[in-house]
Amino acid sequence: MNFFQVWLTGYFSPNRFAEALRNKPAPHWGLWATILRSLIDSLLLYLPLVLMGKTPPLAPYITLFAHDTYYTTLIWLAPLVFLVEWLLGGSIFHVLLRLFKRPSNIDQILNLTAFAGLVVGAFLLLWDWFWLLVGVGNQYLLGASHLFIDLWWYVLVVVGLKRLLGVPIWMGILVSVLAFWATLPLVMLFMRSPL
Repeated sequence: MNFFQVWLTGYFSPNRFAEALRNKPAPHWGLWATILRSLIDSLLLYLPLVLMGKTPPLAPYITLFAHDTYYTTLIWLAPLVFLVEWLLGGSIFHVLLRLFKRPSNIDQILNLTAFAGLVVGAFLLLWDWFWLLVGVGNQYLLGASHLFIDLWWYVLVVVGLKRLLGVPIWMGILVSVLAFWATLPLVMLFMRSPL
C-alpha cells in the first residue's frame, strides 16, 4: 500500500491500518503524516480564516502573539506544535511501555500515532468547516465534539499497539489515554477553535 492507501484504510479497518504500517519506513512516514496533517490545518483551516477576516474566540495565552492576527500566527505555528506534540507523545508512549516492561519500538509508535492523527485530523477539518458554513455552534461545542471524534484515534492506536507490538488492549488504552492527556495542554496552549 502507498501512503494515501494507508491513510484511507484508517477510516475503515483498524486491523488493516495497523498491518499496512507494519513494514513502512518508520518514523519517516510518521514525519510525513505529521507534516501533511499540519499543512491541512495551516492551509485549509487557518489560512481561509485569515482571508475571511476572522479572529479566534479566545485571546492567545502567550501575549507575544496578537489576538487579532493569531490565525495568521497559527499558519506557521501549527506545524511546529504538531511536530512537538508528535515527538512528545511518541516519547511518552515509549517510556510508559518500557516502565510496564513491555517491548517498544518508538519508530513504529511514531508512525502509528502520526497516521492516526492524520486520519482523525483530516476528518476534523471537514467537521469544523461544516459548522463554520452552517454558522451554528461555538468553541465549547466544537471542542467537546473533537474529544468525541478523537475516540477513533484511540481505536486506531490501541489496535495498532496490539498488532504491531503485542501490547494488551487494556495497556494500550491506558498508555494512549496518558499520552493523549499529557500532550493536550500543549495543544490547548497554542491552538484555537475556528468558531
